[in-house]
Amino acid sequence: MNKKSEYIRNTAILLLGKFTTQFMSFLLIPLYTNKLTADDYGTIDLLQTYITLLVPVLSLRLDSATFRFLIDNRKSEEGIKKTVSNILIVILASLSFLVIVATIIPLFVIIPSYFATIANIAVLIISGVLLQILRGLGDNKGYSIASILTGLTTLLLNMLLILGFNRGAESILISATAANIICCIYVFISAKLYRRFSIKLFNKNAVKKYLSYSLPMIPNALSWWVVNVSDRTIIRVFLGAAFNGIYTVSCKFSNLLNSVFTIFNMSWQESASLHINDEDRDEYFSKMINQIFMFFSSVALLILAALPIIYTIVVGEEYWDSYQYIPVLLYANSWNVLVNLIGGIYVAKKRTKEIAHTTIASAIINIIINLALIKFIGLHAATISTLISYMAMAIYRAIDCQKYVKLKIKVKDIILFTIIFTISSTLYILNNPIINIINLISICIYVFIINVNNLKAIKATLSRKIRRE
Repeated sequence: MNKKSEYIRNTAILLLGKFTTQFMSFLLIPLYTNKLTADDYGTIDLLQTYITLLVPVLSLRLDSATFRFLIDNRKSEEGIKKTVSNILIVILASLSFLVIVATIIPLFVIIPSYFATIANIAVLIISGVLLQILRGLGDNKGYSIASILTGLTTLLLNMLLILGFNRGAESILISATAANIICCIYVFISAKLYRRFSIKLFNKNAVKKYLSYSLPMIPNALSWWVVNVSDRTIIRVFLGAAFNGIYTVSCKFSNLLNSVFTIFNMSWQESASLHINDEDRDEYFSKMINQIFMFFSSVALLILAALPIIYTIVVGEEYWDSYQYIPVLLYANSWNVLVNLIGGIYVAKKRTKEIAHTTIASAIINIIINLALIKFIGLHAATISTLISYMAMAIYRAIDCQKYVKLKIKVKDIILFTIIFTISSTLYILNNPIINIINLISICIYVFIINVNNLKAIKATLSRKIRRE
């Protein structure tokens, strides 16, 4: 199997699991926007943003080290046991620290849904590492099954708690925690971790090696947090929780692109790590990055064209103002796709410090622009700051990565995409029913034309796979 076919095959498997999960998450939007007030939803969403801040810090980003070092040890059962054992021992120590601190904090600060928040943090740390064990071992089918279990459980519990027991927005945290516990149990059994974990295998030198890779990823994760969700903290301070709820719904739709791309990016990082030292790496990386970016720019256009038709159906009236902020956020996320594709090169080369440097710079740009503009243009400041920070990071990484891979980005494709996206955004804002349908049909034709070669490659790969099975 050639490299491109290998990438497409792994992506197809991951796509099945993650797309199903994201679809179930999308089904929750009508539930949240019709049964939860903007203020309550905004408050829980803000708690979730802080959870995403604390998880990478307390996990020491060992989830990323788990994936990267298991790739190098796939053919050695002894190497797998050492990697799994040492990383899980450190994670358990970190969780012990979390429990101690968590018992002290309530003595000084009152935090809403505190215990649900702490439980969610702990479970997300464990599930994050366990899922990366599956990826590192190359068990993409197991990863997909675990993702489907998590998504389905989250959906059902949210419906039960919000509709059946009227537990309100806290149900979001409770459901996520329970779903990830089920995920952990499945992975523990599926990956036979009961056979691969032993305290006797603890080795200080191995831990140092893993931490030297993972620790630089902490400032990187914190910077991504700033770029992605610090907007919501600033919005709450300057505009209030209700506005944060509206912005959150805007992000839910624009992040559909990220949700789908995350699946492809997992497969891309694996492929990049496996083939970073190949003789034809410059050609391979350039071709794949350009093709994947064009594919996801197409997905962005499809989302933008389809939203006017379905928006009022799936979103409660209290949140309709979020409609206007989606185009800029969606365009920003298109640049984020390019950022992460190039980031795969740094991951493959284990240059985590350089990943952190670029993300930190982007985070600083995001905060400065947001604070400077929010008093004057309100929520639009958050969308503009996100776009500029992503663009800056993409351009810098495209230049900086040349010392590892002679990457050739097709600038003309980016310009063409920008022009078409601008036209489609104008039609989106006009929101005329007839124009919306014409725009959607036109975009579908355009997307098919520019992606026909990719579709043929996917079909050929899947056909070979079916014949083998």
